[in-house]
Amino acid sequence: MARTLLRRVLLSLLTLVLLATFVFFATEVLPGDALDVSLSADELAMMPSQRLAEMKAGLGLDRPVLTRLTEFLGGLAQGNLGSTLISHAPVSSIIAYPLRNSLLLAGMTLLLALPLAVILGVVSAYAQRRSADNWISALCLVGYSVPEFVTGTFLVMLLAVKWAWWPATITADTQGTPWSLLTASPLVVLTLLIGSIAYLTRLLRVGMIDALASDFVERLRLTGISEWRIVWLHALPAAAIPSLAAMALYATSLVSGIVVVELVFSYPGLGQELVRAIAKREVHVIQSIAIVSAGLVVGLNLLADLATLALDPRTRSS
Repeated sequence: MARTLLRRVLLSLLTLVLLATFVFFATEVLPGDALDVSLSADELAMMPSQRLAEMKAGLGLDRPVLTRLTEFLGGLAQGNLGSTLISHAPVSSIIAYPLRNSLLLAGMTLLLALPLAVILGVVSAYAQRRSADNWISALCLVGYSVPEFVTGTFLVMLLAVKWAWWPATITADTQGTPWSLLTASPLVVLTLLIGSIAYLTRLLRVGMIDALASDFVERLRLTGISEWRIVWLHALPAAAIPSLAAMALYATSLVSGIVVVELVFSYPGLGQELVRAIAKREVHVIQSIAIVSAGLVVGLNLLADLATLALDPRTRSS
């Protein structure tokens, strides 16, 4: 068991190093740099090439790629995300509140989506091929297939423009309290809930169908245990274990993959900060956001693997 845990942790660390290297080289291919973007077209046209080269040297933009890669990886190992090229502001302070806001939005979505998805998944699997299953499956298929920016735009038109229940865009400040952000973001949460419930319900339905058709459930029924105990106390845990990794990956995708939704509603999260950093060619901010998102994916996936090892003896023996 200990050897398996150590191997998983080391593999996760190696994955993070490879991802950080990939992210670094991916940002290197962005056209232009922070200095080019900060200067106007007239300033670039009038500035002598020697002066421009001196300014880039002062910002460290002329150093060899391998040197910058070594410094980048060394800084990450020490927990240092660096600073912006033009204003020299710490990157950690720039992305701290947007990261908190994105985590808050993802956490609220999962807190509401998981119990609803469990109920719908269990009902759909138990009523397989009956009307309840057909309705739930059809609605989940639609909810999962429609892109979130389409869902968000439709909700804005219906609930913000036509009925005027909630504001169409977020008016809360980036550094506002969590309560002020959540109370200003019902449409954002509702948009993410539709897709999340649809995906998690379909995922759990498949596992529940396999669990309800398994031999151990048949043996439990023969012993006279009540049906609700079999479904909720035995079949549901057995169905949830194989889905832990997929659920963990989906949870991280809510943080790293909701850029479009945040832009639709002007939500002050990592999505808006990433777009702003790309526009300014602030590669350190882009790299940090990508690394933090990748770290969340790897970390939650590792936790899901460890939970599977703890809950399922078959994985420990294999």
